[in-house]
Amino acid sequence: MKKICLLLILSIIAFSSGCADNGQQEIVEKGDNISVNYVGKYDNGTVFDTSLPDVAKEAGLYDANSTRNYEPLSFVVGAGQMISGFDNGVLNMTIGEKKTLKLSPDEAYGEYKEEYLVPVPRSDLENNSIVPEIGKQVGTLMGVATIVDITDNNVTLDFNSPLAGKNLTFDIEVVSIEKASK
Repeated sequence: MKKICLLLILSIIAFSSGCADNGQQEIVEKGDNISVNYVGKYDNGTVFDTSLPDVAKEAGLYDANSTRNYEPLSFVVGAGQMISGFDNGVLNMTIGEKKTLKLSPDEAYGEYKEEYLVPVPRSDLENNSIVPEIGKQVGTLMGVATIVDITDNNVTLDFNSPLAGKNLTFDIEVVSIEKASK
């Protein structure tokens, strides 16, 4: 009888040790494909981007006619798909973990550079059926630019990111982690 009880106890211990939560959660590492919810804000707290539809609506960013889907952002950590501060900020996080990242321009979209202001002949835009308007974004062979000045003869295009030179805050939450293949 003692042998049966001992075997039963050992069996229960062996079985339960395989089923018990060992307390280890997957952590975000370089190469992992992760999804996060985020809210991006300027220093003054104004929301400029988010993956959350309710936050977008509250901030006046939501456009029901847009093709934009408000859903978690997915990316491969360390693959250069994200700004460096965001990429580094998610390292070692776990599913469900929330964090606030405060990023300097160097960790985000870089400093604002005057040399990225490029004057072009106004006729170049008009010949391509583009009506010059301050603040309008235009696609060019050099990338997307914002029209920042218009004269009779020239239009000044700004190739800086609209977020260049700004300190940014991101409230993030890891939603999923797909581990990189080893």
